[in-house]
Amino acid sequence: MRSLYGRIFLSFWAVMIVVVAGSIGLTWLVLEERADEVPRFSTELMRGAAGALARGGEPALRDWLQLGLATVPDLRVLIVNDAGRELLDRPLPHGVERLLQSPDGGLGVFPGVGIVPARPLPQLVAADGHHYGVLIQPRRHVPGSLGVLMEARFAVLLLALAVTGVASWWLTRSITRPVRALGAATRVLAGGDLTARVAAKVSARRDEFGTLARDFDAMAGRLRALLLGREQLLRDVSHELRSPLARMRVALGLARQPGGEPARELDRLETEVERLDRLIGQMLHLTRLDATSAEALAEDVDLVELLDDIARDATFEAQASQIGIQWLPPAAPLVVRGNAAWLASALENVVRNALRYTAKGSDVEVRLQAQATGVCIEVRDHGPGVPAAELGRIFEPFHRVAESRARDSGGDGIGLAITARVLAAHGGRAWAENAVGGGLRVLLELPVNASSSAG
Repeated sequence: MRSLYGRIFLSFWAVMIVVVAGSIGLTWLVLEERADEVPRFSTELMRGAAGALARGGEPALRDWLQLGLATVPDLRVLIVNDAGRELLDRPLPHGVERLLQSPDGGLGVFPGVGIVPARPLPQLVAADGHHYGVLIQPRRHVPGSLGVLMEARFAVLLLALAVTGVASWWLTRSITRPVRALGAATRVLAGGDLTARVAAKVSARRDEFGTLARDFDAMAGRLRALLLGREQLLRDVSHELRSPLARMRVALGLARQPGGEPARELDRLETEVERLDRLIGQMLHLTRLDATSAEALAEDVDLVELLDDIARDATFEAQASQIGIQWLPPAAPLVVRGNAAWLASALENVVRNALRYTAKGSDVEVRLQAQATGVCIEVRDHGPGVPAAELGRIFEPFHRVAESRARDSGGDGIGLAITARVLAAHGGRAWAENAVGGGLRVLLELPVNASSSAG
């Protein structure tokens, strides 16, 4: 059988049938053994009762019966005189009056399981001619006796098949239904619908199927975000490429005109070519970040040493603008596991962005500290800040704040996007806040499981 549903159903059903059949068989053996105990003790009990009756009549038989209640605790012995009264005045089981009548009309002895007589035994007859009937039963009476069980074995078997069939169907359905739901969502996703999700009932489960469904939904959401991001990135790239290409066409046109200045236009062309080259390089960098592998993040990187180099270079470049760098390195190295080149690019993008927007004569503050949740790097400038509505968007590719869209003040709009991707690849995050008193604070956080203090 190729169907998973059928295989699971038949497996569960077969196991349950074996368990039920074994239980019925074991019960049958126990009842049969208990049924055999009664005839084995009956002969001895009858012999003892007859001896007591012969020695002292009904009073002696009554005394023997009282003593027997303690010596034979597993059997119930009832002795009824020919007047229909039990010698110890105990109530008789339902139907005993009829069962105690032997085929010849006298009182008989009917041992067995329950109240079903096995066969008549010799009666107890006293010297004065009175008759006494004896009924022997197991004290722990099972309502479904051996005889009843044997007579109802086909009904029991059918009931067992029905119960186990329903239980097997329910178990099989509980397993295969989430599998079918996952398969349906996978087919929808493979068909190009990026909004495909597993049914909410399956995702809400707390077992392994629920975990798998939630992982599938997370994967589908991630795929959707990546593909939509790629589409947006392609649109942004096409837009960004048009501007330098348009300027290059203008420069070529001016260079061809009589009386033009070819040298100046060539310089303009060179500037635009360099800008295109830088833009393409950054795009390739973003693409590599999207395909991060574990091998690419296998270096031990000392953040203190990395920031020392970046702060030294930034100080040299910012001297002409009368801008300083405030950087006080921690006493001990802070080492993270990652890619040194990528982290250097991410940190340098943030520092250069701060240098671009901070006010002349002010300082860019760089801090590095270990926290309980990881390592945090803060870069603060003293510039105009960013509108609150755009704080979350400055890490998107090619996004520029409205006031800084001019090329003279803004960059290519991709540096902070690279920073965010690098931090995400390392399991961290990047975000920005407007500082109290003016300026922008960019914070970069790496998780504690990706870092360790050295020294």
